[in-house]
Amino acid sequence: MKEKILKKILSKYQTESILFTNVKETSYLTGAEFDGFWLLNAKDNTHIICSKMIENQIMEYFGKQNIRMHTESPLYKTVVKILKQDKINSLLINPKYMNAADFILINENLSHEKINLIKKTGVLDSLRIIKGTVEVENLKKACQIVSEVCNTVKEELKPGLSEIDIHYRVIELFAKNRVTESFIPIIASGANSANPHHRSSNRKIIENDIVMMDIGCMYNGYCSDLTRTYFLDKINDKQKKIWNIVKSSQNAVLKEIKAGLPLSWADKTARNIIEAAGYKDKFIHTTGHGVGIEIHEMPLLAPNAEGVFLTHMAVTVEPGIYIEGEFGVRIEDTILIKENGCEMLTSAVY
Repeated sequence: MKEKILKKILSKYQTESILFTNVKETSYLTGAEFDGFWLLNAKDNTHIICSKMIENQIMEYFGKQNIRMHTESPLYKTVVKILKQDKINSLLINPKYMNAADFILINENLSHEKINLIKKTGVLDSLRIIKGTVEVENLKKACQIVSEVCNTVKEELKPGLSEIDIHYRVIELFAKNRVTESFIPIIASGANSANPHHRSSNRKIIENDIVMMDIGCMYNGYCSDLTRTYFLDKINDKQKKIWNIVKSSQNAVLKEIKAGLPLSWADKTARNIIEAAGYKDKFIHTTGHGVGIEIHEMPLLAPNAEGVFLTHMAVTVEPGIYIEGEFGVRIEDTILIKENGCEMLTSAVY
C-alpha cells in the first residue's frame, strides 16, 4: 500500500478522504491487479469496500495489512456510511474513472449528508508520471517480451498470411510468455497501413507487401508499446524514402532527448523533419505518450504540451507518415528518460 502517496494527495487537495474506484488506480496504489473493490482512505484509515463475492480474494491478497474491510452493498452507501460515522466533511474523487451511475448516486447521497464532494481529474497522473525502481523493471520486462515477439513474427511474415493470422500469432506468443496484450494488436498491410488504428482484417499479405505491426503486452500490470513497419522482399523507391524520413524523424528525437527539455520539443523536432520533407499533412498524430499501468498515460508528446521531461519518465516516440490509398509508415519505441539522454526499452529489429 502506497500510504505516503495517499497522504501526499490528501495534503495537496486539503481533504480528509479520497476514494478510488477504478482498477488502474487501485492496482497502482496496492499492487492488486484484480478489480471489484473500492479503496477509501479517510482520516489515515484505509478501507476496502467490496461485495461478498471477492471477500476471500481480498483477505488472501491483503493478509495482515492494516485495512478495514466492508462487504455491504451497494458500495456507494458504504462509503457514505463510513464518512458519516467518522464525521468527515469532504471526499475527493476522480470522476474520470467513476461510472456515471455511481457518480450520480454518491453525489446525491453526500449532498444529503452535507459532505462536500471534490471532483478532480488526474489525481494520480502527476505521481504516476515518474516510475519507481520496481515499475521500471516491470516496464523493461514488458518491453523485452514484446520485442522478442515482434522479432519472431517478423521472421514468419510471408505472402498468404492474413492480418488476422498475424494478429492471433502475436497473442499466441504473448500467452507463451505468460503475458496478455496491453491493447488490441494493430496489424495493417498494404493500403490498410495508411490507417494508424486499423483493425486487423482478413486481407492477405502479397509479394512485396508492407506490414505495420503495433503491439504491446502487459507484465505485472505494466505495459509495453512497439510499432514496426516491415517490407516483404522488394521495397520501391517511394516506400524507402518514406521509411527513411520517419526513421530520421524518430532518430532526431532519440539522439537528443533528455531530462530538462520541454515536452513540446520532442513533437516539434520530429515534426520539423517530416514537414521539411514535404509531408506536413501526413503526420496526423502526436509524437508519443507516457506508458505505465495504462498504455496511454501522461505526459503527451504534443506540440502544445506543457512542462519538461523528467528522469524516469517512460514514453513512446512514434512519428509516422500516412498516404491514403497507398501505405503508411510508423516506427515506435518505448524509452526511459535519463538525466543525460534516454534508455531504449524496446529493441525489435527495424
